[in-house]
Amino acid sequence: MSPPQKACYLSHYSIYKLIVDKGYNSVLILEDDADFELNITAIMTDIHRDLPDSWETLYVGHCYEYIGEQVGKNSSVHRLYKSVFPMCTHAYAVSYSGARKLVELLDPMTPRGTVDYSLAVVISEGNISSYSVHPQPIVQWKADDNPADIPDSLRLEF
Repeated sequence: MSPPQKACYLSHYSIYKLIVDKGYNSVLILEDDADFELNITAIMTDIHRDLPDSWETLYVGHCYEYIGEQVGKNSSVHRLYKSVFPMCTHAYAVSYSGARKLVELLDPMTPRGTVDYSLAVVISEGNISSYSVHPQPIVQWKADDNPADIPDSLRLEF
């Protein structure tokens, strides 16, 4: 991993530790390149109705996600699905239970790979109860004057 990728991994890992240490019920984690739908409040209010109490991670923004089984009967454009292998970490929530598991399952000294890949592996192995919103109401966006390290194939330009 490159030094910026390792730093990103450690930043996310430190948030999971903080959630556990402070006893937070849940935390929304946003990276600096997150761009929200204008009606994000209405979208998330609708999604929350279908979100099981047992959720441990919720991907509000993701990339390369395979759509799993739909959860609930939400009839809006944005729907909730069981996560399969979600990539990107620009917008996701972690519950206290999820943070405890991530602290146990992820190794800050010898990561399996980037933070998004490591999380996706843990989720695909069935170790975390994870859900994804599709289409994603929060995307990554990189302006020409923003030094973010989003690969060109993933960034939106306006």
